[in-house]
Amino acid sequence: MDTFIAKILVPTDFSEPADEALEYARTLGAHVGASLHLLHVMHEPLLAEGLVAETTIAASPSLHEQTLAEARKGLACRSAGTASAEFTLGDTVANITAYASRLGADLIVMGTRGRTGMAHLLLGSVAEHVVRTAPCPVITVRHHAV
Repeated sequence: MDTFIAKILVPTDFSEPADEALEYARTLGAHVGASLHLLHVMHEPLLAEGLVAETTIAASPSLHEQTLAEARKGLACRSAGTASAEFTLGDTVANITAYASRLGADLIVMGTRGRTGMAHLLLGSVAEHVVRTAPCPVITVRHHAV
């Protein structure tokens, strides 16, 4: 049986909402027979999120290497049962949409934290920008705090 969803891209920032999206994608993928492809994008240079805006911080080489090692470890912990797990550097939205195009993804499943207030007004959300620019449908999974 052919399915119209053969490849599911799951971007992750290792947050609880992203982990919930991964579990949703695993369930959906198993149901429709789709392969899962995990992607982590680390914004370069490192960003620190403030109350109103994101500002660039100067990272030491050791901090940079530590952050890269933690990102690789985070991917490794989540990659069981996935067809691929990739790590890229750069603009988050641009990398997600470009990777989805290269992969030929049929669907993107991603978590959303939902910035609020001034941060949302000024920055929007990564999920919102991906929904607007993705080459395929996007399912956003809202975090359900216990």
